[in-house]
Amino acid sequence: MQGGPQFQSGPPINIGRKKRSPLLLGCLIILGLGVVAIGAGGIYIWRSNVYSPPDRQAPAIPERAAGTMTEFPVDNDPNAPATPTSVKTEILGGTLAKSGSDTSTKLPPGVDRTKLAKGATSMTSSTYKPKPKGSGTTTSSSGGDVNVFVLNAMPNQPNFGTGLATSIVQANGGTQTGVRVTSPNGAVYVGSKIKSSQDIVYVLTKQSSDICILIYSDDPSNQAVVDRLAQNVGNGQGLIDYPEIKDSLWTLPVSTPPGLTLVEINTVTGAQIENQIARSSGGGDDVQKILSEMRAFIPDKLTGARYVDESKREWVSLNFEYGSSFGAWKTWLLARGALGLGGAQSTTVRDVNGLYMDQEGMRILIFQKGPYLIFLSGPSGSPIDRMVALGNQFQV
Repeated sequence: MQGGPQFQSGPPINIGRKKRSPLLLGCLIILGLGVVAIGAGGIYIWRSNVYSPPDRQAPAIPERAAGTMTEFPVDNDPNAPATPTSVKTEILGGTLAKSGSDTSTKLPPGVDRTKLAKGATSMTSSTYKPKPKGSGTTTSSSGGDVNVFVLNAMPNQPNFGTGLATSIVQANGGTQTGVRVTSPNGAVYVGSKIKSSQDIVYVLTKQSSDICILIYSDDPSNQAVVDRLAQNVGNGQGLIDYPEIKDSLWTLPVSTPPGLTLVEINTVTGAQIENQIARSSGGGDDVQKILSEMRAFIPDKLTGARYVDESKREWVSLNFEYGSSFGAWKTWLLARGALGLGGAQSTTVRDVNGLYMDQEGMRILIFQKGPYLIFLSGPSGSPIDRMVALGNQFQV
């Protein structure tokens, strides 16, 4: 009896996998990388949220600069006090002075740094921003700045302030009246108020001291603010009474590494940085377009410091302070990519990874911690240990 149907065996059939298109594979890879990036970003944001600043102490500011900071007025208007937005210390004469010093503050007419250097050794300046009174209102005083300068006069210069007042009157043709101010701690300031149709200036000399103070606005509508600030010189801890200034200054090193001397400090706001860029570029729609693209990388506050070493070579620190750790991290990614292409090397500073390299005759070191991005520069070939020692002192 013949059995069931017979099947003839043959070569196996090769079913195989369907070949996927390169486009599909590319999309899958990008999707996978995106998931990884989102996960990494989430982890980073979580870690950023737990960042807390160290217990900060007063930084190692030169004694003369620290003394001038306490002379700045603390506005006692309870409704619309003017607040300082920047601070700059600078040496006016000698080998440590920096030529062509840039500052956001504007000197009164008839006064320049060359004239100041003939009678003063150093100066601390700050730009105060008046606030409009009342909510939802705008006054002209809200747009005009008040510039305050505290100078350390040379010894035996009793007429230094008088000479400055005379130069200002000759330049603006204003009316000069005598002024006498007594601070809450008993210090006496004597000088002049000079008022013209264009500006208002106070020149005050602290008695039994080498301190001379200039208070200036080129906006006549600021008269009440300028008068109030003049009546409040030396009435507190000066600039340190303002958290906007203190929080930035107190990121500077508590002690400066051996062999380095701090000679200048400068803080500016992000808005001031934008204004400087716009002014230097001539303004216009193209500049505004560039600024809109750069805005994500412009810090909320920039604090710079200039040091000199035993050979009078310059060292510079720049502390870019952002509103969040994520904002600083984005800029750090950009800087890290550029430095990596330039052959930068890695080192550890403030318990985080930093990158350093030699470029254009100087050695640079950059690192990011929390909302701060720190840039350090020194002479080319400087021992990296010395640069790291400076970075480790920053209170971030």
